[in-house]
Amino acid sequence: MTTGLIGTDRRPVPDALPASWGSGLDHVSDPAHAVLSIAARHRAASRAGDLLLSCPPGPSGPPNRAPLANRAAHEILARLLSPPQVELLNLWLVAAAQSGQQASAAYWTPLAMVAARTAELDRTAFAAAIGDRGVWFIEQNLQWARLAKDLRSPPPDEAAPQHRVAAVEVTEDAVRADPELIMDAGTPWSKQISSAVLEIICSGQLQQRAVRYATAVGVRLPLQHYELVRSALQTPIGLRFVREALLALERTAWLRFEIRSAFTGEPISVERLEIPQW
Repeated sequence: MTTGLIGTDRRPVPDALPASWGSGLDHVSDPAHAVLSIAARHRAASRAGDLLLSCPPGPSGPPNRAPLANRAAHEILARLLSPPQVELLNLWLVAAAQSGQQASAAYWTPLAMVAARTAELDRTAFAAAIGDRGVWFIEQNLQWARLAKDLRSPPPDEAAPQHRVAAVEVTEDAVRADPELIMDAGTPWSKQISSAVLEIICSGQLQQRAVRYATAVGVRLPLQHYELVRSALQTPIGLRFVREALLALERTAWLRFEIRSAFTGEPISVERLEIPQW
């Protein structure tokens, strides 16, 4: 060290090195190069002989005891996340919570990113679908602090009961007069109300709003009324956006059959009209 500080012209390079540092420097003709080589060897020898710095172990999350959803359910979840479809994701999360199954840890981050962007993702079902360990995982990211707080104690109005209680009495005539009123109707709907909704879509009065409306209806339509959708698709349809809306409604309803089958293991059978309403 002294040679490096005061220079090789005032102090010679050592002739010998400790055996643990390796071979000597006979092959090095430049004194400055020799000093740098010695410093490098000293550093390597010092680091090799020292203990690494230690720190207390990090926190460990609680275990998840609920079983993971099967591969078919996770394939559906992947489809719903690319791109994110919040209302349909809620269907998956509610189904997972009701079946006592959970999402794989690989999907915690994508789901949390959606939940952090919108309050429309069901907090209660989300927390149940990722379990205590998933909620703990979200708590480790300070950017998700608000979301983590919601998951620990979700507001009562964000709970998603199986059957919504209608804020107002919704009749088929009221729905025909105001199609958006169906979004506030309690479930399950009567077959007359479901028929009125299909009539509204097929009438073309919604124009470019028809696809969005039909998708939202598909989330809520009682599955035992699925034959109404099939019947509507079998009739001649003149307007392109009406057919697109009916197809969107049919795809959403069919997705619900897929989700139910994935979580229960029961085969899809649209002929069974006693399928329970989620």
